[in-house]
Amino acid sequence: MFFFVEKCRICGSKDLKKYLNLGQMPLANNLVDVKSNKSDLFFPLEVLFCKKCFLSQLSAVVEPETLFSNYSYRTSISDTFIKHFSAFSLEVQKIFPDTKNCLVLDIASNDGCLLQEFKKKGFPVLGVEPAKNIAEIAESEGIETIVEFWGESAVKKVLQKKQKPQVITATNVFAHVDDIHSFVSDVKKVLSPDGIFIIEVPYALNLIMKNEFDTIYHEHLSYFLVRPLLTLFEMEKLDVFDIQDIPIHGGSIRVFVKFPQNNGIKTMHQNIRKFVEKEEKNGLYFLDAYKKFSFRVLKSKIDFLELLLELKKDGKKIAGYGAAAKASTLLNYCGIGTEYIEFICDDSPLKQGKAFAGNHIPIIPSNALEKTKPDYLVLFAWTIAKELITKTKEFQSYGKYIIPLPRAKIILDEKNL
Repeated sequence: MFFFVEKCRICGSKDLKKYLNLGQMPLANNLVDVKSNKSDLFFPLEVLFCKKCFLSQLSAVVEPETLFSNYSYRTSISDTFIKHFSAFSLEVQKIFPDTKNCLVLDIASNDGCLLQEFKKKGFPVLGVEPAKNIAEIAESEGIETIVEFWGESAVKKVLQKKQKPQVITATNVFAHVDDIHSFVSDVKKVLSPDGIFIIEVPYALNLIMKNEFDTIYHEHLSYFLVRPLLTLFEMEKLDVFDIQDIPIHGGSIRVFVKFPQNNGIKTMHQNIRKFVEKEEKNGLYFLDAYKKFSFRVLKSKIDFLELLLELKKDGKKIAGYGAAAKASTLLNYCGIGTEYIEFICDDSPLKQGKAFAGNHIPIIPSNALEKTKPDYLVLFAWTIAKELITKTKEFQSYGKYIIPLPRAKIILDEKNL
């Protein structure tokens, strides 16, 4: 079901140093039946640093079939993601204004949320999504979807289409891939010679410097700085022509890639250079920065537990909002169960009526909040806290919010964010 890595998945170096151990953890998105007596599966959750190319990666790789074949995460549930993808499609439209002749392929297309935004602008679209239950939702919304993991079989099916895609997107999936060179090689097989490949990944600089350790879970095999990505694409004989900072997922980067012979697109050297300089300035090419991060993680655990303990001593009722994967990491690492958090509200029907693995905290519909009336609401999907606060205006008349990270704090409304 899993194996331990022996070398860096980008440069192949075996000079890997462990800097964070979160212990044995359940799979973040594998929610369980509340009434089930099945034992939860636990796997090691440790992070290694490559001293050669500066990639951070998990020490253990869980088989993709275990993680993704039946999936509970949907992008279209969040208004924040819909707005983000709308802006993304407009960015691409600037490069390819003749939308009707520009096929967009999205790898790990989920419920088609991104492709819907491209479709609205006249782009023909095609998705590749391994989770059958999620792909069926996309198909029902008119998004043609190949139900496959990205690989040889999916490549053959894409090549059977009338045209090669001029745009290939991979948003919040690149970090999920073990054999990353094969992934990119397969992209090169189907990408039009004048096309572009765009990835979005959570930025490891934010993970380390802003203490966003709850983004670490078994799906996320790699944690990218710009330097290792430049190394990867250079090895694959592709050119990175632009990098952008984007706020999604607590701070991510959007990386634009093309074939070297595609001279129609100018390379934004200054944009790329500023990221490398920032990484150097923060010492992220040396192990010491990561050791300091591990101490901050432990401090965050202590602070969060102390806050919850004080509130429970005072007889307060505490619940959560947003059954995100990051909540699983935070709760299980801190050893928090229903003795602290009675339930978690979530908008996704795929999650409601289930519970987190490991702690078995139940997940209920968000409209049940008014009936249950907790005193405090932990915003576990804290990276979209503003959206969650807007959705829970009525709660503010009788309760307060808790933002768990980067440091635990109590707030009244979005003005205190």
